[in-house]
Amino acid sequence: MSKEPKDKRKNERQYWLWVTGPDYYLDEEGNERPDLDPSSDIEDLWGSWTCSKDTKKGDLALLWRSKRNIREWLRDGVGIKISLESDVGYLFQAESDAYSNDDKKEIISRGWNYGCEMVPIYKFKNPLSISEIRKNPYLQDWNALRGKFQHSYFKISLGDWERLTKLLVAKNPGYKKILDKVQRTRIPLKVFLEEQIEEKLVQDLGLLRRLGFDLKLFEDSDKGLFGRQLICVGGEGRIDLLCYDKKKKTYVVIELKNVRAGINTFGQISNYIGWVKETIARRNPVKGLVISRGADTAFLSALKTNHNISQINIEELGFK
Repeated sequence: MSKEPKDKRKNERQYWLWVTGPDYYLDEEGNERPDLDPSSDIEDLWGSWTCSKDTKKGDLALLWRSKRNIREWLRDGVGIKISLESDVGYLFQAESDAYSNDDKKEIISRGWNYGCEMVPIYKFKNPLSISEIRKNPYLQDWNALRGKFQHSYFKISLGDWERLTKLLVAKNPGYKKILDKVQRTRIPLKVFLEEQIEEKLVQDLGLLRRLGFDLKLFEDSDKGLFGRQLICVGGEGRIDLLCYDKKKKTYVVIELKNVRAGINTFGQISNYIGWVKETIARRNPVKGLVISRGADTAFLSALKTNHNISQINIEELGFK
């Protein structure tokens, strides 16, 4: 029997966001470069692109196009410039592992230490704009969005890749067929996404009963408020789930993290608790519950300062 590699993840496809400006996806006249469009009749489409040193052959990358002006030709032959917001415009595939650009001084001076050969796979007829991404509550913690797209590349987690794919397929029906073909050997989704866990809890809050909670989802029909992805109006952020404990007569703010809880998580749920106290709870007590894949030492230390916040592991609810 053959043994699996010690680190099986090294053999799995990785997903990336490559960030670029108009100088690299538009030509001198402000038109999109035809050699980036796989449907064009140009024979030599592939080329090199800056990337992470960890990029492997077969990896997939979405191309982030920063805000730009493009030239639009009218019927009478007049060209006008149209300003477009930042978006995801293309899908690329790495055709080689990353290599060093040490011998290319001009490229190194721009901070592009590594490159790889790539081939364009798909041009999105309907790109995914930054405003659409910002509207998706499950992408609020996406590293690229939080980093304001200020680096030349970002690694995309499998969960965020699935979320972005769902948005792109909704706008570009033909994309799913192409993506499935490229991903002949699909990487199994080994863990639930946060929104899947959230959905399970909404459907059955009884999962928390054996852990001491007797919850119902908060709802205020008069004010049009619902306890799932509740926007903190006048505050900051969204509450994953706001519930009411029927037995203890307390409000419970639930924050879901499909990773380890850190000090930022503690600050986040503390802010949510304060907002609920000021706007909803009135004289009722408010508790916080973090459901995560463990917690780091900073989070655990912070818990000791606030007994109204507790943490349980996702695995305790039956999720793997």
